[in-house]
Amino acid sequence: MKKTWFRSVNLRPQGPYSLEEMRAFIHRGEVGFQDLILDESKGDVWKAAADWGVFELTLFPAGQSFIPGMPINEEVPEWVVLVGQNGGVPLQEGPYSVADIKAGLKAGRISPYQLIWKSGLSGWCQVKDRPEYYSSISSDQLSSESL
Repeated sequence: MKKTWFRSVNLRPQGPYSLEEMRAFIHRGEVGFQDLILDESKGDVWKAAADWGVFELTLFPAGQSFIPGMPINEEVPEWVVLVGQNGGVPLQEGPYSVADIKAGLKAGRISPYQLIWKSGLSGWCQVKDRPEYYSSISSDQLSSESL
């Protein structure tokens, strides 16, 4: 099992990992669509995970259980938001509906970089990566915060 993959964690390269290990990071939500990764066997170019072409989009929690063109019931409370940690224990709030999270984004109570989850996803993903919220996040919100 060749280990040629690296991921960026807090702007620091981590690895090397095998393709299978990288797929597991993605499936658990530890690597998102836009997170930078590198396959050193292909050179020294870091690209967004989704741009590599070897990871199907449904592998990413941010792309799971979303069907383009299918109407979304924005009132169903099914989302959990990770709000912090207490002594290493994750603190979660919810369930929230899509409408609740959109309102939280607008009011600044929820960050586009916060992790969210709902039943049917293989892992956590950032709010900014879910299609339900694209239209509710401003470029100012994305540029004023860091990972």
